[in-house]
Amino acid sequence: MTEKNKVGHNKSDKPRPSSSFHLEAERSRKGMAIIIGGIIGISDFSESQIILNSHSGRIAVEGKHLFISVYEGGNVEVSGRVEVISFKYGKN
Repeated sequence: MTEKNKVGHNKSDKPRPSSSFHLEAERSRKGMAIIIGGIIGISDFSESQIILNSHSGRIAVEGKHLFISVYEGGNVEVSGRVEVISFKYGKN
């Protein structure tokens, strides 16, 4: 018997949530749309600030008219007039 080549085949066809941090930004009609991956929770949100939790720390997004349009599978999409993205390392 010969063994079949299984390169590129996973046990499950379902997409896996992304566990590693990544950030993507794109200009939109309302300012900016950013996608941040590797998020495990949302600490705080308002129209001027959104604080996201990851395994390695927190990500603060500041600006005007901010809103969360997607939070799924560890990915968050924030839209609005993004002015500052800052990183807080550790649990503080």
